Amino acid sequence: MKFFLMNKYQTIEENVLVTSKLLYEMLDEEKHIDQLFLEFAKSRNITLNLNIERVLYLSLTFLYSFDLIVLNNNLVMRTKK
Repeated sequence: MKFFLMNKYQTIEENVLVTSKLLYEMLDEEKHIDQLFLEFAKSRNITLNLNIERVLYLSLTFLYSFDLIVLNNNLVMRTKK
């Protein structure tokens, strides 16, 4: 699947770049991964399913690869810059 491209059959929540931006904006303080995912689903008015969770984990991996977040025992927070 092409996670960085959009087509007319995908929802906006299935795009890693958009989801990464939204997750990064939600990280104002340290949060548990489950809490972050539930807040994301509530803010977008969607239900969490396996496909959405997969995209959310890919989005966190994307942010981690650019050193924008830190993961520590299932707690996620922005890096200090």
